[in-house]
Amino acid sequence: MLVSAVIQFLITTPPSRRLMRCTSAARSQNVKFQSLSPARAVSCRGMAMWKIAFKASLITIAVIVVSQIVSFAIRYSAGQSFTAFVFAMNSILPILTAFPAGFLIFWQNEKLKRALAELSEAHTQLKAKATHDQMTGLLNREAFFEKSKQARRKSDSGALLLIDADNFKTINDTFGHLVGDEALKLISNALRSSIRDHDLVGRVGGEEFCVFLPAANQEEAAMIAERIRAEVEGLAFFPAEARPHRLTVSIGAVVSAGQQPTSQLMRLADRCLYEAKEKGRNRVVFARSMVSAA
Repeated sequence: MLVSAVIQFLITTPPSRRLMRCTSAARSQNVKFQSLSPARAVSCRGMAMWKIAFKASLITIAVIVVSQIVSFAIRYSAGQSFTAFVFAMNSILPILTAFPAGFLIFWQNEKLKRALAELSEAHTQLKAKATHDQMTGLLNREAFFEKSKQARRKSDSGALLLIDADNFKTINDTFGHLVGDEALKLISNALRSSIRDHDLVGRVGGEEFCVFLPAANQEEAAMIAERIRAEVEGLAFFPAEARPHRLTVSIGAVVSAGQQPTSQLMRLADRCLYEAKEKGRNRVVFARSMVSAA
């Protein structure tokens, strides 16, 4: 029982601080343990092996101590002397058996933990790919509307902003699609920096974005929409030969005061977006009245 208790304690013992730094460094960079720099990877593997050897040594010492105590008790009760030869055998045999067995067990346990960590990382990355737009990092269309639906279950009110990059076809036709992609990334970053922590933002079309503002009223929605418009207008975008190109967006917005379908909000926001385009672009147009459930 003593040996099994020691084994259980060692298995659940946290790794050394240095090994934790090695592992956390890999996780913080969203990379696998093996993909650290060569020197750092060797150092981390070395620390892992030292930790395994240390645990195996503790197991061996525990087995030796138990063996000596049991052997002494048996020989004492039988009236036999506890000789140096008996002491040596009680020490050598555990070293030849317990240490290799303990080392193998802890080595396999370390490999299993590493495999589980890599599997968890792969699952996280796969989940992110399934719910996020690969180029901008924003929520994709399906994930945005699903999360918006979940948010609307918690609050009856909120605002929907439909955002479209102005004259984006001209950027693609003039400078190429790679430059257009860079423009979309800049706009995406501007959207992220302009909204609140609990707001939702997604890319729902080629150059079309959507923002949902849970529990926002008309005043709050107007302030955030204008902040987005101004942030994009102030972006430094140099597509060719250090010549700046102005980026702007048009925004159609609607404030909801009920649980009407998201499709209805999208239709109203789309009408407002069309109106913003007709009025000259680079502006925010709100639906004329708040929408409530019929």
